[in-house]
Amino acid sequence: MKSHYQHLLAPLEIRGYILKNRMAACNSLPHFLQGPEPFPADSVIAHFANKAKSGAAIVTCMGINNFSRGAGLPMELDIAHFPDYDLYDPASQNYLMQLADTIHFYGSIACMGFFVGPQSGYPLMENNKLRIVDVNKAVEDFEEETLQLIAKSYAEQIGILKFLGFDMASIHYAYRGQIPAKFLSPLTNHRGDAYGGSLENRARFPLMVLEKVRETVGNHFLIELVMSAEEPKGGYTIEEAAAFIKMAEPYIDIVQLRAADVEQAHPTGFNLIETPFIHYAQYIKNTGTKVKIATVGGYHDFDTCEEVIKSGKADIISMARSWISNPNYGELAYNGNKEDLVPCLRCNKCHGRGKNDPFVSICSVNPIIGIEHRVDQLVTTSTTHKKVAVIGGGPTGMKTAMDLHDRGHQVTLYEAGESLGGMIRHADHVDFKWPLKQFKDFLIRQIEKRRINVMISTKASPDMIREQGYDAVVVAIGAQPFKPPIPGVEKEHVLYGEEIFEKPDAVGHRVVVIGGGEVGVEAGMYLAKRGHDVTVLEMRDELAADSTLIHYREMFREAWESIPNFKCILNARCSAIENERVIFYDKMGKENSVMAESVVISVGMVPLKAEALEFYGTAHRFYMAGDCQKPATIQQAMRSAFSTASNI
Repeated sequence: MKSHYQHLLAPLEIRGYILKNRMAACNSLPHFLQGPEPFPADSVIAHFANKAKSGAAIVTCMGINNFSRGAGLPMELDIAHFPDYDLYDPASQNYLMQLADTIHFYGSIACMGFFVGPQSGYPLMENNKLRIVDVNKAVEDFEEETLQLIAKSYAEQIGILKFLGFDMASIHYAYRGQIPAKFLSPLTNHRGDAYGGSLENRARFPLMVLEKVRETVGNHFLIELVMSAEEPKGGYTIEEAAAFIKMAEPYIDIVQLRAADVEQAHPTGFNLIETPFIHYAQYIKNTGTKVKIATVGGYHDFDTCEEVIKSGKADIISMARSWISNPNYGELAYNGNKEDLVPCLRCNKCHGRGKNDPFVSICSVNPIIGIEHRVDQLVTTSTTHKKVAVIGGGPTGMKTAMDLHDRGHQVTLYEAGESLGGMIRHADHVDFKWPLKQFKDFLIRQIEKRRINVMISTKASPDMIREQGYDAVVVAIGAQPFKPPIPGVEKEHVLYGEEIFEKPDAVGHRVVVIGGGEVGVEAGMYLAKRGHDVTVLEMRDELAADSTLIHYREMFREAWESIPNFKCILNARCSAIENERVIFYDKMGKENSVMAESVVISVGMVPLKAEALEFYGTAHRFYMAGDCQKPATIQQAMRSAFSTASNI
C-alpha cells in the first residue's frame, strides 16, 4: 500500500548507515526525567526507547555535558539538572550500552548529544588517570595547548561512545554557548592571532575539534553538527555559515540548522509562522553542499514535513516536542493517520514550569510524560464495560470521555453550554493562541470520531444522573472566576474571563485589567491588539510571574512589549473600582488612579467543589476530575482526566 508520506518515510543512506525514514528525534529530553545518577535512569531509557519504537530514524540522547555533575547551580537554572553521564565509569558504561541497545532494538540510529556548555570541565584520560581540563576562561585567554586538550577530550569521549555501541554524535555549536561556538562567532571572539579575525581564523579551533573526532571514530560513524544558521547583528552571517559548513564537509555528515538565539529556537504561539527557520535549510541546501541538511523548529504537521522533504528544502526533519506530545508520532505517520495527531501547545513546559514551581518533567497534552516507565503499573486493567456519565465538556471532560471510550466503556458527555471546549474556547479569538485552538478542535474531533453520546446545552442535575442508572459518574465542571472583595466590583462595566471574547463590542476603549498573571496579560494583549488602550495592574513586581520560565517567558515578554497600547503598573494593589477609574496603591503606599471605561478581573479561579460534590451518590462510583478539585493548567487537566479514566 502506498504511503501517505512517501518522501518523509523514505530511507536515506549516509556513510553506509540506513536511516529508516527522514524523521529524527533531535537533542532533547524533558529535563527532569533524570535523577542525580551518572548513568541513564530507567525513566530516560524508556523515554528514548519510545521515540525509537514510534519510528524516529535517529534518536539523539542528552547526557554529555561535562559540567552539571555535582555542580551547585541556582534552582531556576535548568542546566543544573541536565543529565551528565560518566563515560569513564564501567558501571555507567553498562547503562549507556543498554540505552544504545534499546534504541537499536527498533532499528533506529543511536546518537548522543554533546552540549558541553558554560562552566565545562573537559575530561581526558592520560596515563590511566582522569584529568579535568579547566576551561573557565574568556576566548582570548585560551592557549594553544589547552585548545588541543579540549579537542582531544571531544574526540576521546565520542570514541568511548562508539565503543559502547552508539552510531552517531550530535555536536552542539549553536547560540555561542560552547567554546568552539564562541571561537566561531565574532560576537565572542576578539582574538588578534591565528584563532581570531577572519572567518578562516575563527573556524580554526571549531574545525580542529571536528577533525580530531573524525580521526578518532573513523569512517563508520555519523557526526552531526548543530549550529546557528546565522547570528544577531555583529555575528556571523548565513553566508559565513555556509562557508564554514563547506570547510567542515570532510568531517561531518549532517548539519542541523538552528536560530540565532536559544529562545527563538523553540517557537511558541507568538510565532504566527508554523516553521520559521525553513529558509535556513533551503539556503544551505542551495549552496550544493555534500552534507545532509536537517531542519528544526516547529515541525509537527505531517503534510508540512512531507512537503519540505519532497521539495528538496531539507534532507531530514529534526523534531523534539512532536515526539513528546505524541509518543506514537511515527506510528501515526506510517499509518497516514493525521487526524489522531495531538497538537503540541508550544508551551515549552517540557523544559520546566514557572520559576516558582519545582522542576518536573511534564507535557501539557501527553499525560504519560514523566511516568512512561511506570504507566503500565499505574493503569488499572478494565475488566467490565461500564455505563459512565461525564459532566462537563471542557478539556478535562472531553479527554476523560475519550479515554473511557477507548477502555470499552459506554460514555455520555454532558455540556451545559452550546458547544464543547469549556474555558479554552477563547482560543478561537486570539491569534497567538492558535496552538491551543488546534488542541481544542482536536479534542472535539476526537469526541465526534468516537461517536460519544454528547448532550449539548444540557445542564446535568443530580436527579437526572441518578435516574439514568450510571455505574460511574465523573464530574469535570471546572471552576469560575474569583470575585475579589474590591468596592465597586459589582458595577456593570466590570467583566470576567470569557465575557471579553463573547461580547467584545461591550468593552470600552480604555480598559484596566486587574491581575497581571499569565491569563490577565493574555487578556490585555488580546484587547490591545483590537485597538483598546489597556493598562494591567499587577500586585507583584513582574508580569506573568508564573509563566513557563525556559524558552517561553522571554518570547511572551517580547510579545506584550511589542504592543504600543499595552501598559502595565507593577506593585499595584487595587482598592476600589469607580465608574470611570480604578483606584490603587503603589509600592510606597501612595494612592493613585487610572482611567477605565471597562474593567477586566483576572485574579484567579475558584473550583466548583460544592456543585461537584452534589453528584455524590448518583451512581455506584463517584469521581471528580480537573479544575473542580483545584484550578489547574491544561497539563494538570490532561493528567487528571487520564488518571481518572485509567482507574475505571
